[in-house]
Amino acid sequence: MRRFAALAAAAWAALLVGCAAVPEAPAGPPSTLRVAPADGALARLSSAAGLPAEGSAFRPLLASQDALAARLNLIERAEVGLDLQTYILGDDATGRQVMRALRDAAARGVRVRLLVDDMHTVGLTGLLLGLAAHANLEVRLYNPFPAGRESWALRALGAIGHFERLNRRMHNKLFVADGRVAIVGGRNLADAYFLRHDEANFIDFDVLAAGPVAAELGGHFDAYWNSPFAVPIQALADNGLDDENRRASFARLAAPEPGETAAPAHPGAGTPGPLVPAPVEVFFDSPDKTAGVRRAQERLPVARLLGEARSRVVVVSPYFVPSDAGIERLRAARARGVEIQVITNALDASDEPLVQAAYGRKRTALLRSGIRLFELSAERMERRVGAGSPGRLHAKIAFVDERRLLVGSMNLDPRSVNTNTELALSIDSPELTREVLRQLQPARAGGLYEVHLAADGERLQWVAPDDAGHAERRDDEPAPPWWARLRLWLLSWLVPDELL
Repeated sequence: MRRFAALAAAAWAALLVGCAAVPEAPAGPPSTLRVAPADGALARLSSAAGLPAEGSAFRPLLASQDALAARLNLIERAEVGLDLQTYILGDDATGRQVMRALRDAAARGVRVRLLVDDMHTVGLTGLLLGLAAHANLEVRLYNPFPAGRESWALRALGAIGHFERLNRRMHNKLFVADGRVAIVGGRNLADAYFLRHDEANFIDFDVLAAGPVAAELGGHFDAYWNSPFAVPIQALADNGLDDENRRASFARLAAPEPGETAAPAHPGAGTPGPLVPAPVEVFFDSPDKTAGVRRAQERLPVARLLGEARSRVVVVSPYFVPSDAGIERLRAARARGVEIQVITNALDASDEPLVQAAYGRKRTALLRSGIRLFELSAERMERRVGAGSPGRLHAKIAFVDERRLLVGSMNLDPRSVNTNTELALSIDSPELTREVLRQLQPARAGGLYEVHLAADGERLQWVAPDDAGHAERRDDEPAPPWWARLRLWLLSWLVPDELL
């Protein structure tokens, strides 16, 4: 509900007063990617892994502890530049540990550029100003709100009249170290995305990429960093402190809380080996999309890959709301004999229940077209794995013909297609595709129901094997309590699918 709560307030304000342009804040000085020399530490590690100079190679980061350790290890090993782009930066153990590591890297002379979408930065002003007060370290906010740095209510009021632009967010997640190694995927820099939250955690996925693709990704980062939508934090906020006191304040605010355990950067966890060499295509929305400009050649490649599929497509998306045209593409692939499986959240597992409700309205049409639907249930995950299990899916992956892996930040919903900026890699590797399919955590944990049409062709049933190997069959959807469903039904009439 985090995304909806903020956007609903802005949408309501927009309905009242109409749309206008957000006042422009001063842009920061332009800068470009720094690439470490061929004899640098990360370049040497790539060579030691057997990576040819002209090729890129990849390593899946399925386990959350490996994904965080990889980032921390790369920050520690970087020599010339670190570039981070994220939708959410948490004021929690993970976010603070990453920020402390970036501060330490800047202190030893590494240039650090941190670009954070402004949607979820309420309350982060002191931390970000303090971080940006360090030498060699810049922090910019993307598509900033005109007010409300410390209050959601004030932010909503400040958004009045600016909904059309503020609705367009930078959803990309990218990490580039020395222009030699990158991490791309679905994880934001916050506890819930690394299984460190006390209550709600996500099953997520990243891929580590080494070789020329890292520099290509760094070039796309430059496009965002140098766009008019990326505004230095110092131009947006002032806490009345000079740089020295801001740095001291950062040290206090970013310090581990009592009893907080820092995640270790395991030796070797952040190195680019073992790696799987493979051809790759990079798909990156232009920051112009934030101004409402779309370029056909920049569209994310799901539709094209569906058209190329010959035998099997597996789609993993926490938010799955295909358009009518998307459903037709799925039907066309089925008509060619392509098996299509979709893994998404059940209603009881989703942090965006309005999105899941929109998906629910399309299930019958999808099933009648021969698409197989699997839903991750929080209740089933807890029953089979135990309390405290990751109960929500956040990974964004697609597998085509068990040889091509698509991974990135995009969901298969209207927001990713039409509104937010996104990033994806299309990796041509049967070895990597088979390995990720094998390790896919929701299926291995037994938290999935398959959705079927009942015998009457209208009602739905949720089916899964139980512990005795028999089929568990239920006619009711895994869902939150009745009062939450009623509220959801009422809200669903107010919010159109294109805002989801």
